Amino acid sequence: MRTNIKLAWRNLWRNKRRTIIAISSVVFSVLLASWMRSMQEGSYDSMIDNSVKFYTGYLQVQDTAYWNERNLENSFKVADELQNKISKITDVSLVANRLESFSLAANHLKSKPAMVMGIEPEAEDRITQLSKKIEAGDFLQSGDAEVVIGSGLAKYLNLGVGDTLVMISQGYHGISASGLFPIKGIIKHPNVEFNKRLVYLDIETARDFYSAYGLSTSLVVMTNDHYSVHHIKKAIDKILPKNNTVMTWTEMSPELEQVIQSDRGGGIIMLGILYLVIAFGMFSVVIMMVKERQREFGVTHAVGMQKRKIALLVLIETLFIGLIGCSIGLIISWFFCLYFYYNPLPLSGDMADAMAIYGMEPYMFFSMKPSLFYNQMIVVFIISSLIAVFPITNVSRLKITTAMRS
Repeated sequence: MRTNIKLAWRNLWRNKRRTIIAISSVVFSVLLASWMRSMQEGSYDSMIDNSVKFYTGYLQVQDTAYWNERNLENSFKVADELQNKISKITDVSLVANRLESFSLAANHLKSKPAMVMGIEPEAEDRITQLSKKIEAGDFLQSGDAEVVIGSGLAKYLNLGVGDTLVMISQGYHGISASGLFPIKGIIKHPNVEFNKRLVYLDIETARDFYSAYGLSTSLVVMTNDHYSVHHIKKAIDKILPKNNTVMTWTEMSPELEQVIQSDRGGGIIMLGILYLVIAFGMFSVVIMMVKERQREFGVTHAVGMQKRKIALLVLIETLFIGLIGCSIGLIISWFFCLYFYYNPLPLSGDMADAMAIYGMEPYMFFSMKPSLFYNQMIVVFIISSLIAVFPITNVSRLKITTAMRS
């Protein structure tokens, strides 16, 4: 067997041009499939980050009644011990309190319903980097009695930094809530709808406004990898009191998951078509190789080498081409997609407008999840191995007289 491997390896490099063309076809196949999958999954990651990170979080600990009736009456007091335990769970990057409610936001002439979010400014900014999205003024700091509002809301109310926002709402246990809040900053939120309605306050200021002292509507749990939410949920379930529950982003935003799953199904169909094109491309290269070597096979068989051994050599050569091409393709596709991972492709025109409607940034993002790359390498290698059946069949049907004339 060792002799056959040596012979196959030497046969490959007797005609370097032919071998390089064959390997290049495999490299390009791996690169194309990996690039497509990385772009597809990267767009999903971006959609999840923009829709989840800036609002629901990846997981939320809530009162058991809160999700069905999202009002301040179903808020709860978060024990420091529970928060510390959750923060120590593997893959948890942040645990922060939020107090969410609604209010009528107004100036002296206009008013508009607004979504009010009381946050822990420093903790939120570490994950969402909201401070980098400030268009004017500054982001909140702990203890601020000021507000940061979406640029769409600021434009509608004709307010700027330093102006006063009037808010009127209903507080905890039906207490009347009203207040005047200086505007510290104006933020351009990635989600268009949030940008038109969102008001950020420091959580203590929000608690004071709503008379919900020491209470939170949710304990938001963040992670750097949305694929890890299920194991985090299981760990949190074990330490939660009976009057609390934990929900993942897929449970809080099922419509988003449905959109992703539907689009992923279409992407897999497109990938299947791509694999079919790849298979035909590789098959044409193998046909070229076999047809060029008909005389070589005929002479080799004429001098005494059995067809079975010739077929084995051709099989090993094809597997070598597949293995080398897939390995090089994996390395090139990794660095190729890594560049676009750090330099996403900007979109313009109708495509950018459509993505803005769904709360996504107008860029084509890429994912660097390892399985996206080695899965493509494995599939392309399997395709190249199946294509090896053709040269084996061709050799088994070899006729010396015909082959010697070719």
